Amino acid sequence: MTSLTGPGIVGLCILACVGLPLILAAGWNRVRRPWLAWPFRSMMILVSQLSAVLLAGVLLNDAFSFYSSWAELAGHQRPHVASPSTPAGSQDQSLQPRIVRDARTGHGTVIVLNIPGPVSQVGSHPALVYLPPQYGDPAYRNRAFPVVELLPGYPGHPRNWVEQLAVARVLDRAIASGHVSPLIAVMPTSIVAPPRDTECVNVAHGPQVDTYLTTDVPAAIGHDFRVQHSAAGWAIMGYSTGGYCAVNLALRHPDRYGAAVSMAGYNNPAHDHTTGDLFGGSVSLLDQNSAVWRAQHLAPPALSLLLMYSYDSLQSSGDGRALAAAARPPLHVDVLGLAHGGHNFQVWLSEEPTAFSWLSTHLTPPLAPIPTVDGLAPGQQSLVRHAGG
Repeated sequence: MTSLTGPGIVGLCILACVGLPLILAAGWNRVRRPWLAWPFRSMMILVSQLSAVLLAGVLLNDAFSFYSSWAELAGHQRPHVASPSTPAGSQDQSLQPRIVRDARTGHGTVIVLNIPGPVSQVGSHPALVYLPPQYGDPAYRNRAFPVVELLPGYPGHPRNWVEQLAVARVLDRAIASGHVSPLIAVMPTSIVAPPRDTECVNVAHGPQVDTYLTTDVPAAIGHDFRVQHSAAGWAIMGYSTGGYCAVNLALRHPDRYGAAVSMAGYNNPAHDHTTGDLFGGSVSLLDQNSAVWRAQHLAPPALSLLLMYSYDSLQSSGDGRALAAAARPPLHVDVLGLAHGGHNFQVWLSEEPTAFSWLSTHLTPPLAPIPTVDGLAPGQQSLVRHAGG
C-alpha cells in the first residue's frame, strides 16, 4: 500500500489503535518471568500509544491531504521543477556575429527582412527590424522580447522610421536610460499596392492589408526572432495615416495587440482619389473600421490607446477627444495634446521617446519561459492521479 490517504490506510490504523491495547490487556499476566514481562509490557504500552498518535496523524493527513504517499512523505517524490529554454529564432544564428558586436557597443541592430503574405496573398514586401542591444547579450539569450509594429503615413515607407524619425537612435537612448524596456520594433510595408492608399484595411475585392499586417507580419517575426506571442507582448504605433491604422487594427484585433499609439492620426478611413472605394459601398464595413463607431456600438476590448496630437491640427485633436469621450472600460484611452506643432516629422520625432516609454509600461518586458512543475505549465493539467487520491 503506497497511498497515505483513503479508507485503506485509515482502517488499518484504526485496527492497530484498537487491537494493540487488547493484545496488551490479554498478555499482561501471561508472561510470568519478570525479566521478560516488564520489557514486553513497556514495549506494548509504547506501541499502543504510538498507534494512537499515528491514527491522529493519518486522520489529519486524510482530511487535509498533506502527503499522498510514503515516497512523498520521505521526500523522494517531490514535484520536478524545470526551466524550459526559449526556442531560437531562425535568424538568430546568421545574425549572431553582428548582434553580438552591436550589443557590445550598446547599439541596436537594424536589418532588412522580406515578409511574405501567405494568408493575405498580397505578395512579399520588405520590412525593417530593430533588435535592441540586449538581443545579442548572452544574458538575454533565453528571453522572449515584446514587439512594436511601426506604421508610416501615406505616402510613406519603412525607411521613414529609420531616416526621418531616427527610431534606432531614439530606442537605443531610451533603453539605455531605463525609460523603455528592451523591445523589437518591426517596420513593415503597409502600402502594398502603390500608389493606392489602402488605409491598412482589407479592401473589398482588393488587397487584404489588415490581414497582412496583423497575421502575416506577426507570423514571420514570430518565426524569425525570439518574441512573445500574447497580446501583452505586442503593440502597434503609427503617425498620420499610420496613426489611424494603428488604432483601427488594435481595436479590430485586441487578441493580437495590447496597446496602440497614434501620432496625429484620425478616426475614420480616408475616402478620396488615392483610396478609391475601400469597402465596395458597404456602410457596415466602413463602420467596423471607424474607431468611434466601434467604441460606441461594440463590446469594448481590453486595450490601451495613447492619442498624441497638436491643437493646431483640428482633425487630429478633435478626433482624439471624440474617441477618448466614447471609450468605455476596459478600453482605456490616454491623450497628449500639444499646444503647438504642425503635421511633420520634427513633431513626431519629439513625441517618440514619450510614446515608446508609454508603450513600455503596457508591454511585458523580456522574460524567459515560465518554469514548469512536473512538465506542466499554467493552463495544463495532469491526467495521472495518485492511487487513492
